[in-house]
Amino acid sequence: MDLVLNFKSLLRFEKRYGQMANGSLCVTRTLQHELAQNWGIRLNRYLCHPLGVRDCVTARIGADDQNETLFTTQVGTDILLKPNRPALVVSSTSWAPDEDFGILLEAAVMYDRRAAALLDENDSADEGVLWKEISGGKQYLYPRLFFIITGSADLGICLHTSSSTLDLPMKVVDMFGCGLPVCAVSYSCIDQLVKVEKNGLLFSSSSELADELLML
Repeated sequence: MDLVLNFKSLLRFEKRYGQMANGSLCVTRTLQHELAQNWGIRLNRYLCHPLGVRDCVTARIGADDQNETLFTTQVGTDILLKPNRPALVVSSTSWAPDEDFGILLEAAVMYDRRAAALLDENDSADEGVLWKEISGGKQYLYPRLFFIITGSADLGICLHTSSSTLDLPMKVVDMFGCGLPVCAVSYSCIDQLVKVEKNGLLFSSSSELADELLML
């Protein structure tokens, strides 16, 4: 009896607070229909968009401007790259001990400083703000969009060093498969995959990676 009462209490709790959510994700349309019809829980329409309404491409563009992104503009029926678009750099990590993602975060801050100096700018982004924006940018990417995003990028970065130092990172193979050049951290056998100045570059520190980003 107590189990039945507790179960009913949990259902009431879930139904009440589920309706207060800003949005809900469903694994099937059948579940979505069930939640809408019998629980009063609606699916946030913005979450239906593959990348969401606030993805990295449209974040700096007005929400009402449907013909322009940070990278592209629509002219008639054609989608054109902007001549002043930023470079799109992609990387991936499993946050494993043999993959120090901090190298990329540090290199990004160094790149910002060096680019500001070259452009004679004295007001590059505040380091604390920049670091928070970069390190806070861990977002899930739908598997079906992985190769689209990777193939649309300008450069891939690999931080894998291999705990055994005997294997090669498959993420680099994925990047090469999308026609993407790669900057990879150097270790014993990576040069069997990444050929310097042919399909990529190697680096051993965040400072070297920052130099390569600036050069590229």
